[in-house]
Amino acid sequence: MNYRRSFLSALLLTFFGMAALCGCSAFKSSKKMDMAPFSENTGVLFAEASQVARPFEFKHLRPYLSVQEYQDLKVRAVPLLKGLRGVVYYSNQVVAINNSKLSDKEKNEYLARYLSEALEKARGGGKTDSLGLDDASLQTVFNNIRGAKTYLDGIAAAGPIVNTVVMAIMDQLDEFQQEIIPTAVAVLDRQIETTVAETRANYSNLKTLQTRSMRAANLFYQARMGDRTSLNALLEEDPTVKEFIPSPEKATTKSMDAAEGYLLERLDKIDRMIHQLDDDMTRYNAMRDELESWRITVDEKVKIARNAIMIWAQSHRNLGVGIPVPPLIDVEGLAGSALGTAKKAVF
Repeated sequence: MNYRRSFLSALLLTFFGMAALCGCSAFKSSKKMDMAPFSENTGVLFAEASQVARPFEFKHLRPYLSVQEYQDLKVRAVPLLKGLRGVVYYSNQVVAINNSKLSDKEKNEYLARYLSEALEKARGGGKTDSLGLDDASLQTVFNNIRGAKTYLDGIAAAGPIVNTVVMAIMDQLDEFQQEIIPTAVAVLDRQIETTVAETRANYSNLKTLQTRSMRAANLFYQARMGDRTSLNALLEEDPTVKEFIPSPEKATTKSMDAAEGYLLERLDKIDRMIHQLDDDMTRYNAMRDELESWRITVDEKVKIARNAIMIWAQSHRNLGVGIPVPPLIDVEGLAGSALGTAKKAVF
């Protein structure tokens, strides 16, 4: 029994000695920060934000960009782009703070400051009550960040505000996709149609007349080859030919030649008139194509921004969780092994 008591006493002294040398953290599991994935996602977010902010180069629609709805779109885009840039700037600061030699308390002070700036930009001066956090709740979260023991804990405490930033930007993106963009597209579409309405109507009428004249010419040549039914159809469908051929019975070589000359001259005149409108129709089609291209581009930018902010939020959450680090010293394992040895020695 004396031997067992001596062994256990020595074991306790050993543990206390190890604790004094290694510190309590050596006996506890912990977490460390893995900044690499977040840093990489910050770079991607920067590239995506730059792509979203890149203006569309209009060429054919420039005369119509003064409409109020398009100008409103440009104005509403400013706070959205500021919000995205604010997230990028905050993320860069998160990485820079981590790489600094500041104390954890100082790091969390800067973290709270930069996150506050990002939030202000994301909500565009609006309230956050509708986003789930009132002013009192915001202050509580910021206090939690500043009071966190480690920088990792500060980042984890920032979660509610990060979610609010995401919701604020998502709400703006939803408004763009569901209201602002469709309204601007509809107004520009009306501007295009109104401007070229007369030209389009003339062009359409000429194309219709051209089709009918070509059919009349086709019927005429079939009639000239002896098809009386075609001649009847020609006179019925195109009464203007009756000026030369009053009826099938009065058709002569001379009257047929005159009708042929009339039909060919009419086709030539219609063709020349259509070509005179070709430039206007080319410009019209170019404007329609540019409008559709712009709509697709803006929709794609909204999608890019939405995906980027969601990936950023997930990356921020992962950063706050940290990477599990096992204890340097397995106390339970050591104790079990030592007690097992003691039992063997006693029994």
